Amino acid sequence: MENSIVNILLVDDRKENLLALKAVLSSTNYRLITANSGEEALKWILKEEFAVILMDVQMPGLDGFETAHLIREREKSKDIPIIFITALSQKQEHILQGYSVGAIDYIIKPFDPVILKCKVDGLVSLYLKQKEIQIQKELIDERSKELEEAFLQLKRNEVLSRALGETSIDTFVILNAQGNILLVNPAIREMFGYSIKEVIGTHIYRLLPELSKQSFSYLTKGELLETSALRSDGTKFPVDILLSIAELENAAILVCSIRDVTERRKQLNRLEELVKERTLELCESEEKYRQLVEESPEGIIVRKIKSNKWSFINKTGLNILKTKNIQQMVHRSFYDLIHPDDHELMARNIEKVREGKKIDGFELKFIRIDGEEIDVEVKVIPFMYEGEQSLHVMFRDITVFKQTREFMHQSEKLTVVGELAAGIAHEIRNPLTSLRGFTQLLQFDLGANHEYVNIMINEIDRINTIVSELLLLAKPNKFEFKQVLLQKLLDDMITLMNGQANLHGVEIQLLVDSPMRGFYIYGIENKIKQVLINIVKNAIEAMPDGGLLTIKVGFEQDQVMIDFIDQGYGIPSDVLAKIGQPFYTTKEKGTGLGLMVCYSIIESHQGILSIDSQEGKGTVVQVKLPYSREIQAVIK
Repeated sequence: MENSIVNILLVDDRKENLLALKAVLSSTNYRLITANSGEEALKWILKEEFAVILMDVQMPGLDGFETAHLIREREKSKDIPIIFITALSQKQEHILQGYSVGAIDYIIKPFDPVILKCKVDGLVSLYLKQKEIQIQKELIDERSKELEEAFLQLKRNEVLSRALGETSIDTFVILNAQGNILLVNPAIREMFGYSIKEVIGTHIYRLLPELSKQSFSYLTKGELLETSALRSDGTKFPVDILLSIAELENAAILVCSIRDVTERRKQLNRLEELVKERTLELCESEEKYRQLVEESPEGIIVRKIKSNKWSFINKTGLNILKTKNIQQMVHRSFYDLIHPDDHELMARNIEKVREGKKIDGFELKFIRIDGEEIDVEVKVIPFMYEGEQSLHVMFRDITVFKQTREFMHQSEKLTVVGELAAGIAHEIRNPLTSLRGFTQLLQFDLGANHEYVNIMINEIDRINTIVSELLLLAKPNKFEFKQVLLQKLLDDMITLMNGQANLHGVEIQLLVDSPMRGFYIYGIENKIKQVLINIVKNAIEAMPDGGLLTIKVGFEQDQVMIDFIDQGYGIPSDVLAKIGQPFYTTKEKGTGLGLMVCYSIIESHQGILSIDSQEGKGTVVQVKLPYSREIQAVIK
């Protein structure tokens, strides 16, 4: 099945989008079929079988959601994986709507071609594995039918053999109590190669050497015994013997029926070989299915409905939960891995599954074996496992996905605010210059100490300060970037802030993992220094009763990490979530642009600014920037 050509349906009302998808998914193993509308897609599904469908959401006529709904209603197409690719909306309700109509993924344009192709390749691989399992099942069914026919043929042969035995094809031997042959039928010649005269008066041991006199006398009447017989030429062959007891002239005699079962033994051996082959094929199919489950990109947990314990967890699940094997989880409840806040949601969804209701994917928080919390997307499917009703729980870690989504959202917000701020500041400064000039003229005419004029000038200067902060939100020009010596940058900043720190009873302590000599940051020195000063200033204000501000510098690969650790009161979680948003401030005279400017500056230097705080325990602000130990050529 590895070289099989599978059909993939691409649905989009824009020709250029279809061409882009065909370019990304181009493969000799794929037959890419395009449709310009939902109606055309439904027609193709009636004619062909598809491994995957990639569909746009917003289309004239039937949109993507309506088309997916109709596909799921048809028996032939209800299990085809559907991936929505759209630029319409990133809102959670649109994404959930996509999953609700049967999609397995919802990708926002512009998408990463490599990720899309990997997803499609994975779904095609799963489709081919399912096809292969179906083919193997059909082969096993065919072999089973052959075995049943062989068994029936064997039974017919046995019945025929018995019928022939009644016409003297079997050898019948009459013995006395001592086992000596008294009479034998003519079939003796064909079966054993002896004449009747040659065997009369001899012991049955001559024909059946494996029966001793002692064991022969203890044979049960009517017992069918398998043994070997000996021909006159010395060759052995398998036989069935059956004894009957009769009386003749007040003396007991034995009637021994001997049947050559050579052919039956061959058939039985062949039947055993077929059974072994079928068993091996079944084991191989089961092993392939188990391997498919073990290597699944999603974690899979099996839990019996009547128990809260684990029955099975695949390798991916063990890796996600940071555990080595299922033995570490045996004595833990299934709900131990779920955050307590989500217990009710999980129980409610399991109850719906018990009632036979369909449950789409939903989000939970899992607790790893090391105590770390992660965000996961979960889907629960009922099925039979080891003869009991069980739950097939699939889950995947979406922690990084959610963090990336939040980071992209914040970056977009900063970009938009930066562009807006630059435009506003430019437009405000022009009339502001005129206002300040004319106000100064009024001051000259009315007198230097006129209180109205002084107030106006002060307020105009305050507007100018705010405008200057707005300009800082705009992205810096790359041509302004230069080599900045890390040690000098930190020394200058600490020297500058020590005076203000001493006034508030705050001690600044610098801790460095290794010498910083020769370490450079590529960027704009004044802007980076502005960020560091802003952070230190905020830390000093967070310790009104004094304390220690530790600046810890560490290095990891090509990144320098500068941690600012204060002993202040900390930041409440609801406030921490809003810090950095435009015009949000907790200060009486703040503009809400300070930290936003810091985020923007660090981002423009390919760095990361993060804040971690616990109320009552202080705050840690980390600035992570790329560094170099070699002086780069200055860009001119």
